Amino acid sequence: MKKFGPLFIMLLAVFCGGFSSNQLLAQGYTFSQIAGFEGATPAFWNIGSQPTGSALTWATDSSVSMGHSIKIVKSTTSDSAAWISDNMCDIWSSTVTPNVDLLFGAWVQTLNVNTNPASDDQKWYIAYSFYDSAGALIGTTKLPINQTAATSSGFVADTTAVGQVSLPTAAWKMIISFVGGMNATGTVWADNFIFTGRNGAWAGQDWNTSLGVPTGWYYWLPPNGGNDGLIANGFENTLITNTTSHSGSYSLQFVLPTNRQVHDGYVGTHRQLFSYIDSTIKPGDFIRISVWIKASGLLPDSAAKYPTTWSVGVTPQFFPAVGNNDGYSSSGNDYQFTFPNATSFDWTQFHVDVQVPDSLSSIGMETRLHVFSQFVGTVYFDDLTIQNLGLTAVKNLNKLVPTNFTVFQNYPNPFNPSTIISYSLPTAALVKVIVYDILGREVKTLVNMNQKAGVQQIVWNGNNNFGHLVSSGIYFYKVTAGEQVQVKKMIMLK
Repeated sequence: MKKFGPLFIMLLAVFCGGFSSNQLLAQGYTFSQIAGFEGATPAFWNIGSQPTGSALTWATDSSVSMGHSIKIVKSTTSDSAAWISDNMCDIWSSTVTPNVDLLFGAWVQTLNVNTNPASDDQKWYIAYSFYDSAGALIGTTKLPINQTAATSSGFVADTTAVGQVSLPTAAWKMIISFVGGMNATGTVWADNFIFTGRNGAWAGQDWNTSLGVPTGWYYWLPPNGGNDGLIANGFENTLITNTTSHSGSYSLQFVLPTNRQVHDGYVGTHRQLFSYIDSTIKPGDFIRISVWIKASGLLPDSAAKYPTTWSVGVTPQFFPAVGNNDGYSSSGNDYQFTFPNATSFDWTQFHVDVQVPDSLSSIGMETRLHVFSQFVGTVYFDDLTIQNLGLTAVKNLNKLVPTNFTVFQNYPNPFNPSTIISYSLPTAALVKVIVYDILGREVKTLVNMNQKAGVQQIVWNGNNNFGHLVSSGIYFYKVTAGEQVQVKKMIMLK
């Protein structure tokens, strides 16, 4: 039996005088437009209407999690102001399940809004609209935002009641709207949109409910992927940040504390046709997936003990279909990066070469930037690229290899009596690793040989070239790879 709260037919044309730039981008953005995290609007959301006297922003001044919310500031205007979502029946939830008691809504915060509205035009509200397979409206539930007081005490959840909404038939499209009526005034933030079935029933999925990543991206973060309006256990610290970047102003940040939930999480590109990534890609080709990474607070001992779960990597997924309601028939593997044996490193480019499968007649793909279940530390991603290598032989098939020569800080440091020196080689080279004392005298030659591309490690046990243990003090290690040279300082402390 169909049940709904207050119903009204919402004609999107009322709110949309035309497509916003974000809507156009969402319909056909190229991979290069999203790969650097420079987008100015949240994934799955569009500015539907922004009449004079209103301002709609992807805000960072107040949020529940992931550092962003959507915000409307308005005075009395000629029309409603509205944020409107894309179709949330997407990725692997192609429909909303019928005959399920639906819990949905959002967390909202108000500041100086008009109180006790006397008409619909004076109201603020969140609305969920559902459409059947033919595109006909099943119904819309409108959740009024509390206007009994002008200002709320922080974010407050506004949701459906038990038994208020279930669908008589599957919905193939779900559109969420955040609206300030034409005569509504003040400032309202909305974040952590909620959509789930009560009592454990599967209802479907809405996406980027915490609004933390820009157009072209989506996330899956614990406890439940984020669709229940909750991201916690350290994953709420997944942000688009301007504290550091490889290029531009922004990068993707994970800050995962030692007490976090033991669970994988990722931020991935929205599924795209190859034509929007590289029009030359076809099934059977080899592609190179590269990304720049910066990290700190690492635990090298844990990385050595748990090499596949205390790790960071990429997960490419390939698809035979990319539409909203095409489901999630995919093919792809996880690939873990080999980090240097160091507690931190600056921006370094890593890549993996993989083959596009032809068994699924693949036409598109997504790429997940993946933190695996036991990883702890702070890691930043930026400037993801995908390059078609064609059908030629690939030396680095399924190998994760840094693309630049880098010498990392030894670990541990200070040390007694041994330490590990790590460095990355983009190509095979004649490598020399030599330790010098503070006066520049050679103490120990650790490496003098040809080495393959990759992250290399060598242990110095504190002995000199004659096998004698050196004294406490400052030492330098110089790594030469072909024509490239880098030097770093370390401390022997007995």
